[in-house]
Amino acid sequence: MNYPKSKHSYPDADLCNATALRAHLGVSGAAITKATYSGRLDTYENSKGKRMYHRILSVQQFRENRDRRHVTTPTQGQRRMGFDDLTAQAVAHDAEFDMPSEAVGELQDLDAAALKRGDLAVSKAEKEFQMARLAKLRADEMEGRLVDKAKVAIKVYQIGADVQEKIMTVYSWLAPEIVGYFRELMVASGMENQKVVDLTMESSHEIGEKIRRACLQALKDLTDKNEANILDG
Repeated sequence: MNYPKSKHSYPDADLCNATALRAHLGVSGAAITKATYSGRLDTYENSKGKRMYHRILSVQQFRENRDRRHVTTPTQGQRRMGFDDLTAQAVAHDAEFDMPSEAVGELQDLDAAALKRGDLAVSKAEKEFQMARLAKLRADEMEGRLVDKAKVAIKVYQIGADVQEKIMTVYSWLAPEIVGYFRELMVASGMENQKVVDLTMESSHEIGEKIRRACLQALKDLTDKNEANILDG
């Protein structure tokens, strides 16, 4: 917002131009211009009607309203102190490093900035790794190498149920075949047919029950297996 002379009581001595303000803040002229036209920095007309900035209030306002979300490069002041792009991004949300003065150049403060830079570098590396991993998963899914876990679980359950049903009905047709085979052998050996029938009358049920129990135990053994011992005997 621009305040005309009639709307403020600051004398000309308290005001400064953009060049003086940016030098004090340690930022570029473009940063001052952008902050002004975006409404983040007020201006005050001097006695000659020229738009100026307040030497103290404008500094505070710029720092308070600075857009810290999209910092990509260091300010001029930070660059003079040796900050690179990544360091500026790492300390963007720390007002202590907005305008590094000579005092901020002390070893302890620069070490703090370096630590933040290291943390940001690690964070960016982890983000890039996860983004690459996500991109690969999406590519695998599109190319048919990745399937939905829930769909796989349902399909596996259906296959398992079909296998169980087939195995558990084996006894109903296998037992009569076994009994019939032995009946033929006994008759062929000369044993009377009635005697063969009497001897094998209950055999189908008993043999079928043994087969059923054996199939049930085999299924139980399979369900006890896991990916670590599936191939064990």
